[in-house]
Amino acid sequence: MMDYIISDFAAFADLYVNTLIEIYLFGVAFLFAYWLRPFVSEKRAAYITAFVYWALSEINSRFDMGSVINRMMVALILIVTFFSCLISDKGKNPVQKVFLCLLFRLISWLSTEIFTEIGFFERDLVFSFDWYNSGIEPVVIEFVIWNLLTYGLSLLLLYTVIRIIHKVYRRKTAELSISELIILLTPVCTLLFVRPIIASYFRLWMDGIENGSITRNIPANPYRIMFCIFSFFPVIIIIGLYQQIMETREKEFIEESVQKQLDDACRYTSHIEELYEKMRSLRHDLGNHLAVIEGLAETGNTEELGGYIKELLDRSAEMQPSVKTGNAVTDVVLSEFHDRCKSDDIEFESSFSYPQNLDINPFDMSVILNNALQNAVEASREMPHGSVQIRSVTKGNTFLISIRNVAGEEKAVNDSGLIDSSKKGGEHGYGLKNIRSIAARYKGDIEIHQEESGGKRYFTLNVMMIG
Repeated sequence: MMDYIISDFAAFADLYVNTLIEIYLFGVAFLFAYWLRPFVSEKRAAYITAFVYWALSEINSRFDMGSVINRMMVALILIVTFFSCLISDKGKNPVQKVFLCLLFRLISWLSTEIFTEIGFFERDLVFSFDWYNSGIEPVVIEFVIWNLLTYGLSLLLLYTVIRIIHKVYRRKTAELSISELIILLTPVCTLLFVRPIIASYFRLWMDGIENGSITRNIPANPYRIMFCIFSFFPVIIIIGLYQQIMETREKEFIEESVQKQLDDACRYTSHIEELYEKMRSLRHDLGNHLAVIEGLAETGNTEELGGYIKELLDRSAEMQPSVKTGNAVTDVVLSEFHDRCKSDDIEFESSFSYPQNLDINPFDMSVILNNALQNAVEASREMPHGSVQIRSVTKGNTFLISIRNVAGEEKAVNDSGLIDSSKKGGEHGYGLKNIRSIAARYKGDIEIHQEESGGKRYFTLNVMMIG
């Protein structure tokens, strides 16, 4: 076997390297799918994108079209890969997909470049051994082993870096804004621009060897290796800091949300106490009112009697909530949203009834209603004919709440069944987290439906609780 290889080493080397490149390109495409999987809603999107990436990389590797066209081909690969990922994932989170495609291109190049640079040191090292220079057989063995190690270790390093970034990039379904993309892409783009500089240096050196102006082979350089190794760090650190900042902002929002819930609870308690105080005052003065009515009736002054009774009824009506649910706390919550919708010209319909026989805390219920109705009213306010409907059903020890509102464009729902938090819709996402957290406390959960009916899009939130 060795004699056959030695007899036609050039043909063997060409076949062997091309085979390794094919395996390497397939491995990179497989790792690209692995890279995308946590960020896309359907695994199918990751595999479709990886296949497109592999096919274009195959074309690029088989044809030497010149440096300018090759750079254009790399740009084409990135653009086509991005659109295939975006389309196959139903257009979700486009800004993030730009970042993912560019970042993968960078880390895949760095993983290969590190071992290319190490290869120059390996070359100088083996040249210093007498056994390597003793014949063609050691050269063949070194060629086979080193090329296998180069491509194999490059894939292993790429896999390791992907695992690290997956661990650091925790909020994988969160929408990226343009400003966040610029922050995250700054180190990536800077490093990607270094790639053609290094390639130009190698081409210049090879041209010099070919025309005889340079006699020495490309020298090993520890600074190029250090550049490749340390290039991973700013990318990972920037992603980690970005995630930390976003998590801190989320915690701050949650703390604000909790404080708001406490303030709402205090306000509802104060409102209820005020109503009860007015009712006590009315009951206290009821004897006097009846005496006045009796006196007016005895005198036959029907016009003044009618006015007095009407005034008394109006004052009594002021003490009654706009929406009656069977519980003072939820009466106040729904009445407040009813009045708010009325002032904003939003249709409000309620058939909510508090489950008297179930062990559900009224203030937990008020948090659910507050978050759900706040989202529904804000969404309806943006529509020309807004409407909010709330219904409830009690079956045994199970209590179901359904809040339905007119909505605009369809909202992205992540794998956990919640609306993806973003700059524009983050509050919606956090509100749903609060609702789910309370529902889970009562061994329940939430469900989201988005549908079109009568030319309108509706957003429906169902909450189940077991009391």
